[in-house]
Amino acid sequence: MPVWMKNNKLTDREVRDIEKIAGNKDYYYFLPEHRRTAAVSMAAVTAIGNNLEYVPETVINKDICRAALLSKDVDCTILSQIPFPDVQKEAIQRFSGDTPAFVLYSFADIQDAKMAQDAVKAEPYCLQLIPNELMTVELCKLALQNSDTDKKVLGFIPESFRNNPEVRKMEEEKFGGKPVEKENRQTETFTLAKKRKGISNS
Repeated sequence: MPVWMKNNKLTDREVRDIEKIAGNKDYYYFLPEHRRTAAVSMAAVTAIGNNLEYVPETVINKDICRAALLSKDVDCTILSQIPFPDVQKEAIQRFSGDTPAFVLYSFADIQDAKMAQDAVKAEPYCLQLIPNELMTVELCKLALQNSDTDKKVLGFIPESFRNNPEVRKMEEEKFGGKPVEKENRQTETFTLAKKRKGISNS
């Protein structure tokens, strides 16, 4: 019996639900919400990480999210189901070895300046994922400083920041001549991320 189960007094109903989850991967999905308790939800995400999507908002917590990350079937798409920035960062760290940074951060919810900085530092194209309220001159400069940056990145810098003297100077030094017009194109990686999210292009 897992430690978390030993440390929690379970009702008879919870014990039965947990036993059925172990034998039926779809069982948790069909449970009414009032029976998706913390203990039952913990068992569900331990068995199948993607069950995290069905954990009620009133029940989900960091421990349940971390348990989901440890399940064998989980991949980076689970980032979109994790509402806690610190746990999202743990998930990004876990998947960073074999998943492009842009794909990782496209599933994440960038909520603070540190995550925004980490995203742009890892991949300049992540600049297009930064919420308006977190966009800064420093982030624009960070994207331009990257040796892999190409002219497409300029299209992800808001016009108000493109007009900043420091940003404009870096742009001209990196690409030379008159700054290029903003490009209205998405990267192949972004298109892949959208498909994995199930977002249409219409």
